[in-house]
Formats: sequence, C-alpha cells, structure tokens
Amino acid sequence: MSTQYDAIGTRYSSMTELPCQAPEKPSVLKVLGDVTGQNCLDLACGLGRWSHLLVEEGASHVTGIDISEGMITSAREATRGLSEQQRSRLDFHTADCSKLSDAPGGPFDLVLAVWFLNYASCHDEMLAMWQNIHHNLKPGGRFVALTSNTFCGLEGPFNDKYGIMIANLGKTAEGGWKCRVTANTSPEKVEFENYHYGYEMYEKASAEAGMVELTWRSHTLPDDGRPDGFWDVYNLRPHFCLLTAKKP
Repeated sequence: MSTQYDAIGTRYSSMTELPCQAPEKPSVLKVLGDVTGQNCLDLACGLGRWSHLLVEEGASHVTGIDISEGMITSAREATRGLSEQQRSRLDFHTADCSKLSDAPGGPFDLVLAVWFLNYASCHDEMLAMWQNIHHNLKPGGRFVALTSNTFCGLEGPFNDKYGIMIANLGKTAEGGWKCRVTANTSPEKVEFENYHYGYEMYEKASAEAGMVELTWRSHTLPDDGRPDGFWDVYNLRPHFCLLTAKKP
C-alpha cells in the first residue's frame, strides 16, 4: 500500500472533484455526529482531508496516521493554510495502521477510518486492523468507518458513470475479490488496488477483536444542486457504505 500511494502522491486529491466522492462528506458527517471536545485518531489519513474535517467539527485534537511517508509529508504541508489554533490541534505520523501499536496522543474517544478496512487482503489482516482500532480506543470509545459496499459482490466489472471504474482482478482464497480502482481524474487518471469483502468478514473480525455494537449505515446524498435524477443509478449500487462500532 505504501508504494502505490507514495507514487500517487497529491494526485489523489484530484479525486475529490469526481461525482462519486460527493456523497462521502455528508455521509461521514451524519454518522460522526457531535465530536466537540473529542480526542480523535484518523487511520489511513492520506492527505489529511478527514483530519481537517474533524478539527473543523470541534475535535480537541486529531492524530492522523498513514503508511505512506509521501502522504504524511503532504498532509503536514496542507496545514500551512490553517489558523495557528487549528494547526495546534493536528498531528501527523507515518506508521502501518494495520499493525498493533500505541498511536501518539492516545487513547482516543473516536477512531475514524475512511477507505482503510478495504485494504485487508484476508481475514487475518482485517483482524489485525480491528485489533489496532480496539487497542487505541478508550473504554466506551467509538469507531466510524467508510469502506467498500460490503453488501454487493464484484462478480464482474463495476462500471460507474460517476467517475470511477472498479475492475475485478480475481477471487481471493477467502472468497473476496482483489480490485483495481481507476479514477477518471484530469489530466491524469489515478489507479490503485484494494480488496472487496462481504459484511460477514467485517463482523467476524470486529467481534474477534473485542468490539461491540457493529452497525451498518447507508450513504447520504449531497444537497449540491445537481439535477433531479442525477443520483438514480448511483442509488441502485453505491460504491461505499459506513459502519460504527464501540469498545466496551
């Protein structure tokens, strides 16, 4: 994962201009609820987009972690446009989020992971991710994730008129799919690979890691003035879903 995102770098930010990205922010905000005063961990933070959002929403402090040194360097550079008060509430570090470790500044009231769990290639890797989430949460702490649509299979090509194409690269040994995501960004397309598993693997790994109350949540469409019917095809098969869980 580190190598492919070091190569992509800041080109990844161009994906925010695609229509398929538009539902992400309202969806995450609806599930997050009030984060005022909370100490937050942003796993697989990338360029820091969601870390910034948590600060804007009132988090007392946000620690962003990503395996890609290039992404973390860019995330730190992006804080230059923020106020001094906002910068003081953000901290970025390079680390493998799928390995059990003490994240700086923890334990946390909230762990957020947007497009992280879908990089697990097998059950053991997903379990390790959940164990790291559990380890870094305070008792009673909450986890919020956005991941691939675990209620849809990927038996064939997934062509999305909203800016991305998800190609099936073949079945895994555990019944999931390896995928190539192509984002129709301009001037250059962005491509990367991840994995698509059903909700059963997520729920099993979550429970084995000691998390409770896993709840699946659907997407929320943006109110951005797009014409009536624009999202009709998307609603038939959205490319992501959300989940929440807690540490007892």
